[in-house]
Amino acid sequence: MIQKHKFGTLQFQLVRNVSLIILTIVFQNCASSGFGTQGLLYENQRISIMETGSPTTKEGFSCAKSYLGLIAMGDASIEEAQKQGNIKEITSIELETYNFLGIYAKLCTVTKGI
Repeated sequence: MIQKHKFGTLQFQLVRNVSLIILTIVFQNCASSGFGTQGLLYENQRISIMETGSPTTKEGFSCAKSYLGLIAMGDASIEEAQKQGNIKEITSIELETYNFLGIYAKLCTVTKGI
């Protein structure tokens, strides 16, 4: 007589739990900004990198995005942010990070200046 596996057996529960732990470790923060504190479920923060204290009149952004940590695209360089804001002299540099469930992550460089 062939015994059917029941979903409630101890062996099945052990395999299921170990599989979930392994998958969690493997896919944890698949898409990550890589800066600041990392939130496994959600992350949205702004981090100051450089500040001169001088007044600013212009602001420029440049961003890079990542999907599942498999595809990453964009230019989040300081030079690109400076160009986008038409800034001649940088007085402040900040990073904005966003991450949702490791599915989508975005890193933006924000330059301020005159």
